[in-house]
Amino acid sequence: MALLLLSGVTACSDSRSGGDTTNSGPPARTATPRDLVGAWESAQPGSNTTLAYRFTEEGKYKYFGMTSYPMGEKGTYELTYIAEGTYTASVNALTLRPRSASMTRKNPENPARDYTNRPTPVKTQHYRWKLADRKLSLTRQNGTRFVFTWVSR
Repeated sequence: MALLLLSGVTACSDSRSGGDTTNSGPPARTATPRDLVGAWESAQPGSNTTLAYRFTEEGKYKYFGMTSYPMGEKGTYELTYIAEGTYTASVNALTLRPRSASMTRKNPENPARDYTNRPTPVKTQHYRWKLADRKLSLTRQNGTRFVFTWVSR
């Protein structure tokens, strides 16, 4: 189930300027690991999945992933995955080392099998990262790419 939340979903992201994003002026500088700091989200209009990261200056991160869809009159199915840990970043490589992760499932068709904050195994993740035009692209070694929009510092 966690793979469902972590699979090929795309969205948008940032460069932190907060102002005009037109391409006037000098070329953009190379992003640095400090540019990751802040909140990033991947919700797309019409998508049933939201992915989000928050990176801190202290080298910590928190991840939130949720997929949901209506199940008729019975309600909405929701699957949520939350992980937190530490990260290291170089100019183009990002390594996430989760120290904890959990899942919550709400299924109106089978509430007896629902669970809340169930611990899940953690695994170090490696990405190539790129930051441009308010977009953070994270690419896995297998080529799967995720794009996030910068939300706030």
